[in-house]
Amino acid sequence: IIYDAGDTLAVVFAWIGTVWPSILWKLGAVWVYAVLCYIVSLTYCINFGTEGHTILLGTMSFLLIFRANQAYTRYMHGRSFLTDFFTHIREFGMLCMTYTRGGVYTCTFLFEGGLGLPPKEDVPEDHLDAEARELRVDIVRLCIAACVALKLHTRIASDGYCYGAIDSEEKMLLDWDRFRLCQLLSRDEFRLIDECVGIIEEEGRDYRKGEDPVQRFAVEFRGHYSGEEATPPADWPRSFEVNTSPYPRPFVAVTWLMREVVVRNMNDMTNRQPWGIKERFVGELVGLIAGSKGLFEMINQIITSPVPLPYANLCKLLLLIFLLSMPFFIDYRLGWFANTVIPGVVSLALLGIDAIATELENPFGDDTNDLDILEMIHVLECELLQLLRLTGDFQAGERFAWRPMPDFVANSSCKRLKYYLVVADFAAAEESDDAGKDLPCDAIVEWQRQRT
Repeated sequence: IIYDAGDTLAVVFAWIGTVWPSILWKLGAVWVYAVLCYIVSLTYCINFGTEGHTILLGTMSFLLIFRANQAYTRYMHGRSFLTDFFTHIREFGMLCMTYTRGGVYTCTFLFEGGLGLPPKEDVPEDHLDAEARELRVDIVRLCIAACVALKLHTRIASDGYCYGAIDSEEKMLLDWDRFRLCQLLSRDEFRLIDECVGIIEEEGRDYRKGEDPVQRFAVEFRGHYSGEEATPPADWPRSFEVNTSPYPRPFVAVTWLMREVVVRNMNDMTNRQPWGIKERFVGELVGLIAGSKGLFEMINQIITSPVPLPYANLCKLLLLIFLLSMPFFIDYRLGWFANTVIPGVVSLALLGIDAIATELENPFGDDTNDLDILEMIHVLECELLQLLRLTGDFQAGERFAWRPMPDFVANSSCKRLKYYLVVADFAAAEESDDAGKDLPCDAIVEWQRQRT
């Protein structure tokens, strides 16, 4: 969530993204409990004890603050891992564009025209440029697919792979990521990736028998482009069982495709594929893929490895004991403010710190304070199209198209997204009246204008 730290009043009275939604009912119960204890103490002129806060408050404060600090460290590590992940993917795409030699047209465009500028003379393309175009298209779509696969994993890793089930709303968001993947991959590639998702109800589905996954998902999401409330289909169960056994993850399968594309288009010492990537550059590209897989594993560890149970158990247990021992803080001679308001403020501090720690322990998801992976994917889409423009491969850019983003997905990003990128040959038909309006990176139109 983005906010203005200089606007004190807006920060103080904020509701969305704060601890209030999660602790309000707990705080209300503690305050009512404190008022009842004070009334009993005042009625019977009895002090149950005045030493309870000195025994537990210091220990509780230390444990909870330490836990919140560890949770914030996990949050910052998660942000660093995610930033490095997208940096690796972006660098991989950029180097692939740079190292792909192409034919006469590509070499002339890069070395005579300058950075993203066409040469003065019109040079026709040859078959080597056509081969290089296929490589560039594969690189762009697989880079985006790798990032979408990461987002898919963050949705299912905790509830699905750890606890064995996801609810119907999570399943719908998961299907949206799968819909994006099947518009970036061929049917055989998507089948390879989708088999790794692990939803048990769909393990028997076989797209080789004629069912088109693009049309299937398009029917599921039809009607959610115009601001209507997104709800799962009525015939869906409340939860979907997920396979928790060790199994390859979709992201790993996508990285295999990325590595396979690089090796398949490698130009070795015999110069059999002159349009491709020189063999001496392949090691660097494979290293970027390996680095992204390492960052994926670090992200996965943050999602699936919560704070150790003994520590979390002790913090929760002592917090509960502290709140239940409220009568021992009561001294009716100090008046109503000291015995009702002050305990409420102390409880607010302790409950709030505990809620903050719980919120920050896993920064990957769709909560308000989670990291915005959707925006990072969208920025990468625009950057990869711009890289195609800088290489002069206009026809490769025309192989991609923008599709409108459903409102229930767009609203989960801090910057409301309107479009997402697809491969035109794999994409579903457009169903929105807003298609083609206010495109985020209308590079294709600009390319056509420059060419004419």
